[in-house]
Amino acid sequence: MKSRIFIVLLLSISLIAFYSLAMAQERITEEEALMKIDEYKACAEKYGAKVEELKAEIDPLKGAIAELDAKIADLEAEIAKIPEYDIYVVKEGDWLSKLAEYAEVYGHGNYALWPKIYNANKDLIKNVDLIYPGWKLKVPRP
Repeated sequence: MKSRIFIVLLLSISLIAFYSLAMAQERITEEEALMKIDEYKACAEKYGAKVEELKAEIDPLKGAIAELDAKIADLEAEIAKIPEYDIYVVKEGDWLSKLAEYAEVYGHGNYALWPKIYNANKDLIKNVDLIYPGWKLKVPRP
């Protein structure tokens, strides 16, 4: 309803501007001005009907958006449940920079990422040079 009033108001202003311009450039008769007013009213009704059609199309889209928002919220909740780290069980002969290069950890060439493993396991690792077989280390995801 507000949009229809807005359209009618806009068209009325346009009509006044057109009428003023037309009067300044050339004189039109009252009959011609009334014809123009009728044309603008018809145009306002036409576009008002189009606005109503578009509103009818928008409502189902709002429902679809709400469904998608709910799915997004569900996925975000699932993501929040995923641990932020993997677990690696230390084997004999491992050291932090060596295991950082393992394919299941960070991969070849990533030995410099060992501090991430150390920082995630400070409660267990007291000396960065000593890790023991059987320890379960948290490996932060990259």
